[in-house]
Order: sequence, then structure tokens, then C-alpha cells
Amino acid sequence: MAGRILQDDVEALKQRADLAEIVSDHTALKRAGSRLKGLCPFHQERTASFSVDPRLGVYHCFGCQEGGDVYSFVQRVEGLTFTEAVEQLARRVGYELRYEELSAGQRRALGERSRLVAVNSAAMEHFRRCLASSSGAAARAYLQSRGFGRDEADRFALGFAPLEWDAVTRHLLAEGFPARDVEAAGLAARNPRGGLRDRFRGRLVFPVLDAAGDVIGFGGRTMPDLDYGEHEPPKYLNTPETPIYRKHRVLYGLSWARPEVVRTGDVLVAEGYTDVIALHQAGLTNAVATCGTAIGEDHVRLLGRYADRVVLAFDSDAAGEQAARRAFALARDQDIHMRILVMPANNDPADVVRERGADAMAALVADAEPVIRFMLRGAIAGRPETPEGKAGAVEAAAPLLAAIDDPVLRAEYLRLVADEVGIGRSIVASAVARVGTPEPVADPDPVPLDSRRRSARAQLEREALRVALQRPDLLPQRWVEVTVDDLSHPKARSVFDALQLGGGPGCDLDSVLAAAADEETRTVIRAITLEDFTVEPDAPHVAMLVGRLLLRRVEREISRQKAVVERLNPVVERDRHRTEFERLIALEARRRDLRHVASE
Repeated sequence: MAGRILQDDVEALKQRADLAEIVSDHTALKRAGSRLKGLCPFHQERTASFSVDPRLGVYHCFGCQEGGDVYSFVQRVEGLTFTEAVEQLARRVGYELRYEELSAGQRRALGERSRLVAVNSAAMEHFRRCLASSSGAAARAYLQSRGFGRDEADRFALGFAPLEWDAVTRHLLAEGFPARDVEAAGLAARNPRGGLRDRFRGRLVFPVLDAAGDVIGFGGRTMPDLDYGEHEPPKYLNTPETPIYRKHRVLYGLSWARPEVVRTGDVLVAEGYTDVIALHQAGLTNAVATCGTAIGEDHVRLLGRYADRVVLAFDSDAAGEQAARRAFALARDQDIHMRILVMPANNDPADVVRERGADAMAALVADAEPVIRFMLRGAIAGRPETPEGKAGAVEAAAPLLAAIDDPVLRAEYLRLVADEVGIGRSIVASAVARVGTPEPVADPDPVPLDSRRRSARAQLEREALRVALQRPDLLPQRWVEVTVDDLSHPKARSVFDALQLGGGPGCDLDSVLAAAADEETRTVIRAITLEDFTVEPDAPHVAMLVGRLLLRRVEREISRQKAVVERLNPVVERDRHRTEFERLIALEARRRDLRHVASE
């Protein structure tokens, strides 16, 4: 399928796409010299090991070894085929792709994700037009009652689904979208007669965009002034699970909030669509919301790509407290500082913003309670002032205290529990100890001498290749003497072969990658290309590296030449002995020269 897009377009689009900007949709990047670094979006980590070189257009994670170019990144992070990744990037940068041997109809058949995004985008525009039309009067009145006007409707692309059985479906079919795509996008469902009926009818519609801004689904709310007949529909309805919409991986408002979240490292998570709109309206533009589901592991992992600190704003009901308990374990696993904001009774964030103002909402956010304190208070609250009640409180708090890794925090919260329960700290500490203590970390086995030598040689070869890929201008003239036999590590030999076949030091990275024998070698090449130097290299240092690479080969040649000389009779084979001996002397002179260079 990839070959059906003109290769010239694939290459041109690759040059135009900004890899750093695209990666920033999924993880916060910080400048580190000529490169950018951040937490890897492909695996969990606490220390940034993900490196991006915008100039070369490549990325590599030194933790999980995932690497590639802008296309492989989009494929991997979005779960797309190559064609879908190319098409998504083209939409993003406004590049019109050309296809080989395909009609317009065939072109539409390419890329399921692209097709579903296209049909969702068309539906969104239709919903927006309906909101502005006479049929959207009830939705506009509702928005006005919530304090939202034209600005909010435009910014969040709000729309209205008419109270008709198939208004949206008929529009999309008339636009040329196939029925199977309308159904696959979750916009319509089959009725008993086999026809299609709209999923969203008589609802204010909230488009749900992914971090890149693609429309992947919708949320819909019934309108109080509409007559739905005898059947009372659910107040909120979301797009069902589709190939591009997974409710446990979606955060409403992320595409709008992401710049502020990345800038500040803070994110505010609410529960509803209108909460997000109200919070943004109040200037809290780092607000997002789960889409009708409790916050889960995928949500927290997604947030962790952009933010270090998370505030969860929940209604003051049991569901909110249950969500907080779940978030406690997730925050610990993701190394995120999480706080809990329990909203005043019968108020959600939108209510507070509308009734008490933006400053009041900001003050509530500032006073949000660390999740561990929130959980501990919940564990010990309401216990009777009896010996049994105190024992129950300590028993409930002990697992939470034991889960705190930081010893200072654990001691402080242990004191809080002891004071709140009215019992000695030593008793609480004993309860925590009974829960369990971390297993001691065993000392690693000492590294054998041979292994250390092999490791030192491998490091030397990798550093030399790092120079050849990153700073070929520093290579000395004698680099041309280096052959693959001067390298011992299998991966180093593969990289050297690719470098030479690609054109040698100084050629473009794409040529080297194209010359690599396999994907494993390409992964190593990208890693070496993005590795930092421990010490910034200069010409003498690089000459030393190359000298050491060549020295081992000369030493082997000397050993072989000595054996040749020793086998000859200097009296009977005088001329041959003189020739071989002079060759030995020349090799030893070369060794002295290389040793001098290698010891610099």
C-alpha cells in the first residue's frame, strides 16, 4: 500500500514534517544541546532517555531502543500502517499527496484511520452548521444558560445533532462517504430493518480530538427543552469503541490544553465536557476530562508524557473518592505528583466558575490535597473513638503508608496518622512494618576481567563510530586504513559496513540507514547518531581513538611476522630472511607510532 503514494511525495513530506513538533504531541521535550530530550512515549520511565534530532529527522530511546524517523514514530505511537501515517502527516502539514494508479475512489479506500478521521471531521462540520441553524436553537439556549457563547462554541467546535433518525447519516452518504465508514466511526448503527440510524440525535455534540488534533469521536448531551418522546435517552452518550476511539485512552480537551500543560508541567483533570470548557473560559487552560469513564492507567500514562503534577477534580460523591483511590496507585507507578480536589457539595467546576468566578476556582485548585493525604484521611475518618475503631484505622492506613517510597514523606504521614488516631507513632510504625519491607538489593557479581576488556574494546569501537557518524570532520587521514577487521563487536562491524556502503563518513544518515543489513543495525545506527559524547571530542582525541583501533591489527601482524622470521634460516635463506626481517622492523616502527598516538 505504501508504494501507492508517490515516493517523491513520501520523501518531500518527510522533509517538511517537523519531527520535534510531532513528538511534542506525545511527550514534553526539552532542549539538550542540538537535540531534544524527554520521557519515552513508548515505555514507562522516570528519567528521560528519549532523544530527538530535528536536524537529522530521527529519534531513539536509549531505554527501550525504539527509534526511527517521523513516519515510524507516527506509526508506532498512533498504531497506524505506513500509509495511514503518511496520510495523517499530510493532513497535518497541508500537503496534498499524489497516488500511483489509483482513482479518487480507490484513494479513499486507503487507510482505515484516515477514512474514519475524515468521516468524523465531516460530521463535526455538519454538527457545527446545525448548531448555527434554526434547528440548533435549543442547544444554543442551553449553552447560554451555562455561560457559553459563540467564542466557546467556535474554540471547542461544538455542534448539534438534529432530533431526526438519520439526518447525519444522510448528509455523510451524500458527501460520498461509504456507509461502512459511517458505521465504523460510531456515527450510526444498524436498525432492525438493516438501515442506518444516527447515534447522536437531539444532542449538543462535543468533538473529541486526539493530541494531534484529529477528530476521533464525539460526546453528546441531551437538551432539556427537547421532547424525546416516551423513551428517555441517557443524558450523555459517547462514541462507542472504534478502531480510533478507545475511551480509556482519550482525554477530552487535550489538544487544546497540551501547550499550557507542557509549558507548566501541570494538568487539571475534570469529569465533564462542560467542566473543561468552563475552566478554559476562566483561564485554566490546562484542563482536560475523561470521556465518561473513570481515570485509568492509560490516562495517567498519557498525562505523564506532558505533566509532572496532576490535580484530579471530582464531585464530592462516592464515585469521586473511588476514582481517587484508583489514582493513588497509578500516581505511584507513574511517579506523578497527584493531588485531589473535591468540589463543594452539588457543584462541579463549571458551576464554581459560573457562580463564584475564576479566582474562586483557581483557589480551589491551589488548595487541592496530595493524594496520599487524601487517602489517609479517608482511611481513618469516621472511625469510632474506641480501641477497636483505632485499631481499624491503623490497619487501614498501614498499607498506604507502606506504599510511600520517600522515607521523609512516610515519616511525616505516619506522624499525621498517629496524631489523627490518637495513638503512639511506634504502634503505627509497627503496623507498617508488618505490611512488608522492600527486598534488599543484592550486590551485582563482580565483572570478570575478560568481560571488562571486551567491554572496553566495545566502548572504543562505539566511540569511534560515534565520531564517524556525528563528527566526521574530526577524523584523521589514517581513518581510510580502518577496515571492518579492526572491529571486533558484531554490531560495530555491521554499523561500519553500512557506513562504508552508504558512502563513508560525512554521507547523509538516510544513505547509511538504507545500506544497513537489517532493522537491528538501523536501530544501533540511530542510537549511535543520537548518543551524547561523554567528553566533547577534538582532533587529538579522535586521532587517539583511531590509533587504538589500528594498533591491535598491527600487533597481530607483528606476531605473525615474528613467527615467519623465526622459521627462516638466516644463513641458508639470507635474502628472504633480510626481507622479512625488514618488514618486521617496519611494523614495529608503525606500532611505536600508533602507540604514541594512542597514548595521547
